[in-house]
Amino acid sequence: MPRQRFMTGFVVSLLLLSLGGCARKEQTATIYRDTYGVPHIFSDSDVAAAYAFGYVQAQDRIQQLMKSYRIAEGRMAEVFGEKFVGLDYEQRVWKHAEVAREKFNTLPREVRDILTAFVAGINDYVAEHPSKVPSWSIHVEPWHPIAFGRTFIWGWPLGQAKDDMKRGLKKAQQLAPGRGSNQWVVAPKRSKEKVAIALIDPHLSWDLDGHWYEVRIHTKDWKVAGMVVVGTPFVGLGHNEHLSWAATTGGPDCGDCYLEVLDNGDHPTKYRYDGKWKPLQIDTLRIPVKSAAGVDTVRKVVYRTHHGPIYEIRGNTGYALAVPYEDRVGLVEQVLEMNKATSLEAFKKAMSRNEFMPQNIMVADVKGNIFYLRTGRVPVRSPDYDWSYPVPGDTSATEWHGIHPQKDLVQIQNPKSGYMQNCNISPGTMMLNSPLKADKYLPYIYNDREDRSNPRGRRAVQVLSKTKKMTREQAFDLAFDTKIYGVENWQKALKKAWDKAGGRHLADIKDLVDVITTWNGRLQKDQPGATLYRFWRIELGSLNSEIGPDVDAGKFEFNRTQADRMLRALRRAADDLRRRFGKTNVAWGEWLRLRRGDKEWPLDGGSFENGISVLRAVWGKAVESEPALIARGGQSCPMLVFLSKPVESYSVLPWGISDDPQSPHFADQAPLFANLKMKPTWFVPDSLMKHVEGKTVLSYKR
Repeated sequence: MPRQRFMTGFVVSLLLLSLGGCARKEQTATIYRDTYGVPHIFSDSDVAAAYAFGYVQAQDRIQQLMKSYRIAEGRMAEVFGEKFVGLDYEQRVWKHAEVAREKFNTLPREVRDILTAFVAGINDYVAEHPSKVPSWSIHVEPWHPIAFGRTFIWGWPLGQAKDDMKRGLKKAQQLAPGRGSNQWVVAPKRSKEKVAIALIDPHLSWDLDGHWYEVRIHTKDWKVAGMVVVGTPFVGLGHNEHLSWAATTGGPDCGDCYLEVLDNGDHPTKYRYDGKWKPLQIDTLRIPVKSAAGVDTVRKVVYRTHHGPIYEIRGNTGYALAVPYEDRVGLVEQVLEMNKATSLEAFKKAMSRNEFMPQNIMVADVKGNIFYLRTGRVPVRSPDYDWSYPVPGDTSATEWHGIHPQKDLVQIQNPKSGYMQNCNISPGTMMLNSPLKADKYLPYIYNDREDRSNPRGRRAVQVLSKTKKMTREQAFDLAFDTKIYGVENWQKALKKAWDKAGGRHLADIKDLVDVITTWNGRLQKDQPGATLYRFWRIELGSLNSEIGPDVDAGKFEFNRTQADRMLRALRRAADDLRRRFGKTNVAWGEWLRLRRGDKEWPLDGGSFENGISVLRAVWGKAVESEPALIARGGQSCPMLVFLSKPVESYSVLPWGISDDPQSPHFADQAPLFANLKMKPTWFVPDSLMKHVEGKTVLSYKR
């Protein structure tokens, strides 16, 4: 049933008669679209605001929305074919849709009302604009956002359980795809403006889950700005009037693998537990799959113990994976409470629900506090086992004994350093002389080497520790920093290699050496030294591990053979560039590109192998028959927040708010992103009104 028509520049409000003549309370929400199309939703009612939010998400991202919900149900292969069978299997094994549907009514009324209104907004948009909606869309139910929220967080704890399994199978330890993000906070004492400053900077693929949506919501108790996982109604990363919060991958161990003793490895029916045989739960999943003939059905058998589903069977041993989120639906309630927190203590209380996936959470507030929490839903485990490997499943000695309360987790407030960062590194390297020591915590809670860092983390500490009074300009520069940490060592190493073995090579190699050794060490779009350096490091092969990353390449003593290999690798790198581009003098922005529709921009930054990873992290995908790399992930929605009163913030998306190629907001943020700039969020209403592109009023009847 139509409830409004969107028109740019003025208000259209359509009042509806209630169905069957029954009196229903009507509530309204006003949507202002700013000059980048970002919605700012104002209402006296949370549910009306949620209704409007569902409507605008559908308006801007209808295909992404419907894919999100199909993923959550395990129904992608039904439309997109066989390549999605594995993904559908994963969602069905963990019963995301089933758990969300069955437990919806256990949530508080406030949360249920918001979810119901949000979904009503989506469905009303679909009903009003059938030509805009893909034919494979599904009817959305209020439990769908819960199911997709489970899907979104699952990769983190399940990845930990899979890593345990792989270690037990003596396969590669890192099974889950790498996820990287940046976050840092600066206390007022290290800020020129004497306010806390925070960077929110998740790095995900832009193809779906990392293709974030921006929103600003203003109701009486729900005033928030930030980024949203499409298909959910609450801000996942962002700020309100009182504080900001960011998240990066890392955290306590929240997933395990159990070795189950089976009665028959080929066709098991039972598993052993405390000396007795118990029946396995055996399910047959039926996954619809699009084929040339129509829709086929793929059948997959799932064996389950009370620990969880068995992912692999070797002989009579089954590897069952256990995730403490298996029956949980409380993430939506926690995130809403985070959105509405009016103080740091209220935010901590929200986090104490322990519904978040394992993450590093970093908070700053308008009172000048900075806070770090290594959060997750952490089972209480026996100290007699190494939980980073599979543990015996045939004994009650390995059972979990509840969930650790938040006070047990790694955390710190207002450290002496006056700054913190966690760019996917250990708590022990978050700042110089970090007080967060591993011996103060259980191994599976600390869950890291105390000294582990990476190039982004090292660079962040290098800059933050030297910045005594951070200015606005310095904050923006650090958010988009392109300097490779430690690159000077490699430049010195290459110069030493030339001095030792250069006489055995043609003179043109010296020109290539000069390109790298005189380059500024930054992955900037106009720098050919960056491109040659990256291709040279690839060609170095085993020398990368012989010299680094833990060996100071500048102090490395080369023998003649090693020096010769370094120079030969440089020639091969030049030859590769010549084959691709017809020249060796290739600027970084010629090789790394941002593309949206038929438009394209050169990019700064990068996140690649061999330590070629900078704070402005971007990665890409090779396109057949093209020499360039097209960016497809990395910085997804960087947001810089100044915790003044009122809060001031800036943000940018790689492309734009809309996925409609005909929209002016399909790629209007891309030039900003490509040029290392952010736009104001205009979170304060008075600042917004000078930048309004359109206004719409929506009516919602409960």
